[in-house]
Amino acid sequence: MWVGLIGLSLLSILILNFTGDAVPGDRFDGTVSYLVLGLFSFAVIWWLRPATFAYFALPAFGWKFVIAFVLMVNLIVVQIRGEDFSGVTTEKWVRGVIFLILVAVAEEIFSRGIVFGVLLRHGLTVAVIGSSLMFGLMHINSYIGNFDAWPAYWHVMSAASFGIFACALMVLTRSIWMPIVLHAFSNAGLLLRNAEEVQAERDSVTNVDFLQGLIHPLPAFATFVIPSLIMFWIAAGMPLHPRLHRLAVKWKLIEPVTEKELPVQES
Repeated sequence: MWVGLIGLSLLSILILNFTGDAVPGDRFDGTVSYLVLGLFSFAVIWWLRPATFAYFALPAFGWKFVIAFVLMVNLIVVQIRGEDFSGVTTEKWVRGVIFLILVAVAEEIFSRGIVFGVLLRHGLTVAVIGSSLMFGLMHINSYIGNFDAWPAYWHVMSAASFGIFACALMVLTRSIWMPIVLHAFSNAGLLLRNAEEVQAERDSVTNVDFLQGLIHPLPAFATFVIPSLIMFWIAAGMPLHPRLHRLAVKWKLIEPVTEKELPVQES
């Protein structure tokens, strides 16, 4: 199983690399690559039909959806806060939005749909950690040919942390479309930087102390993982505090429990 998943991951990286130069130009050339990867991933998940195939439905509105939505929007705001999109041209917006959507669809179907779905037979913990680590390691693809150890490590850890949050979002809402929306908005900063600027940022990382470099991703890790634990806790069926339950009923986020629905105690 692991060999098969690693093989699929390597194949996806080959798809991205060999189709990346299909159209000459700037960093949005990857649109073709992610279109191919998305079609490939959808074909695989259609063939395998893992448990996550059921998550292609739209999320049902309810109190769980509201909590997931609030946490998702908060994370998006944290990630794109301070970015200035005023200088983005209409053409770049159109091309960029298409690119961001295809990246989100392709990577989420592959990582949360296929890898998470296949690993889920071994338990939720294995599925979350395994799929998130694999998702993080796949981002080393962008360092092929010009490897920078610390930026690569930070990128992998950041992507793996994002993967944990995406898993929690999908599990709580029972829909893969929530992580796809999150993924697309989280990558919005790509509209502001071209490949040369990204490489310049990586090249600026010099003389990093080992301990400093090692713990650098921890704040981002906490930003992703803490709300993830909250969502997993809720998805596991943990009861709400009575006051929160009454508020949820009052705001019609959940249905009140009737006497018929209450468990009957045997005498």
